[in-house]
Amino acid sequence: MSIYSLIMARPLSEDRRSALLEAAAAVFAEHGLQAPTALISKTAKVSEGSFFTYFKTKDELIAALYQRLRLDLASAVMGGFPSRGSIRERLEHVWTGYVSWGAANPVERRALRHVTMSKAIGPAVRAESGVLFAEVERLHQDAIDQRKMRELPPSMASQALKAFAEMTMDLIERDPKRQKEYMAAGFQMLWGALAR
Repeated sequence: MSIYSLIMARPLSEDRRSALLEAAAAVFAEHGLQAPTALISKTAKVSEGSFFTYFKTKDELIAALYQRLRLDLASAVMGGFPSRGSIRERLEHVWTGYVSWGAANPVERRALRHVTMSKAIGPAVRAESGVLFAEVERLHQDAIDQRKMRELPPSMASQALKAFAEMTMDLIERDPKRQKEYMAAGFQMLWGALAR
């Protein structure tokens, strides 16, 4: 073996990194953020040493998982967004994308709930993630400007959306055959709560 080959670092595997992120989502969904990195490594079928090759700290893993989950959610919510649609059409699009994503990805939904509350997610990472949902922010302002929605602080309107969506996703998880019914009823409740 040459000195050159000893000096050259082994390239990191994107598959192994993805396996760690997927394992972290599953572990955090079930055990919360206090779960040890050893459990994440074991679930990903990699050594704990490999874990620290890809993520220097658990907080770095949490931030990476947050970014990945928010990107997946943004793709589901913002894909085909009707930017010229009415307030109701745009809100229903966001609702449908969000609830459909959560219903199809229950593990990721629970993991996102945990990592979102982590102090490991700094303001820069949160701001970067917020850019993905800029159209949703604009929707809220348009609704107020057009006097279609109650004048609530943006954070209150988004929390109402999350609360109704979480309730709807929980119901769908318990009784998937009624997904369409729950989605329609949940949106009616949300619209009734926010619309003027």
